[in-house]
Amino acid sequence: MIRLLPPPLFIRFSRIVCVPRTSMAWAPFIFIPLVAWSRDLAVVSLALGAIAVLVRGDVNWRETVSNGVRTRWVLAASAFVFWSAAAVFWAPHLPIAAWLKVLLAFALIAIVNTGLARLPAITVQQLATLAVISALALLGLLLFERLTDGLLIRIDRSSDTSVQILNTLSGGLVLLSCACFPIAWLIKQRTGQRLWPIAFIAICFTLSLIYRMDAIPVGLIAGILSALLVLRWHTRGYVVVLVATGILALSWAPLTMGASALHLDSWLTENIDRNWGYRIIIWHYVGELLREHFVVGHGFDAARTLGAAADLLPDRAGNSTFLHPHNGILQIWLELGLVGVAFFAATAVLLIRRILNCAPSPGALAAITGTIIFSTTIWLLSYGIWQGWWIAVLGLAACTVVLVLRVDTERRQST
Repeated sequence: MIRLLPPPLFIRFSRIVCVPRTSMAWAPFIFIPLVAWSRDLAVVSLALGAIAVLVRGDVNWRETVSNGVRTRWVLAASAFVFWSAAAVFWAPHLPIAAWLKVLLAFALIAIVNTGLARLPAITVQQLATLAVISALALLGLLLFERLTDGLLIRIDRSSDTSVQILNTLSGGLVLLSCACFPIAWLIKQRTGQRLWPIAFIAICFTLSLIYRMDAIPVGLIAGILSALLVLRWHTRGYVVVLVATGILALSWAPLTMGASALHLDSWLTENIDRNWGYRIIIWHYVGELLREHFVVGHGFDAARTLGAAADLLPDRAGNSTFLHPHNGILQIWLELGLVGVAFFAATAVLLIRRILNCAPSPGALAAITGTIIFSTTIWLLSYGIWQGWWIAVLGLAACTVVLVLRVDTERRQST
């Protein structure tokens, strides 16, 4: 799939077992639509992408690593990873295996995206086409399963309720929504028309309304509005939107405390959805826990242990505990402390600057901004940070961002 790393032994093995490079390019995209049936297939797709990179084996990794070590955002990301590794040893349950799984997921993302950044232009165009096809296939499958109440997935899950089926399918919807803005931009480049990408985003949004996860349409609305602002004000819009989002994320704990003081959790429980009221209660509880180990945190993956001991208002399923705070920034702060938040924020800021250094066109920058805002919204409202399938989804979304940057650069250089 992607041109990277050159271990000669691995390349010889791939030739011995007759793994054609062209078939390896297809393999990751085949599994992307199937994420609708199993969230773990996002990890499979990412892993196949990394294998395809290794099979191509035509990147000078020694030079790549040497250059990367001198890159600021790589140094910041490495500091974050090393700090999270240290935090394993003061966690209440010593989660070494969980940390290694997260490290592996990050490594797969790094391999795939590094390969995408170094592919020849013609291969990038081919992969962009495959990405659009796989996204459309995922959209079609999600729409079919929703309209038929999970006709295909019920072959394996015949005893599941409709709610359980929708929860399973929502993993595919999250992946589709994360990538919908870059995919829409790629569709525009292929068709030369605005109607088709607008229709694609509109269908994705309509589909999100008939699923169970409220955070997805909220995230898509935020992504659409941010993309429109960037289309209007270009770089200034990009900076303003992301700075405002960063401030909101870092202010989540005090905002939650204020929401609790105003009894917003009770109002949401009575008038909107009990699950949203329960989220505010969890966020308030986590905000109080932050004070105990404010600088270094409670330890990697400590939210699992702390949440299991919580005695909070039950959600609609009767659960009074939680596995993670349903907010990525709160989880980082809870587990890795202020130091971890600082390393994470530095990595995010440097990556945002790196995107600007690529000088993308307004349309490409708008698509990238929409992806960042949607992913951040979901991350702030629903997910933690260490879930393997969610990390893989973010990695695949990052792949679409890199594809947009590459296609946009080649397009501008050819004109």
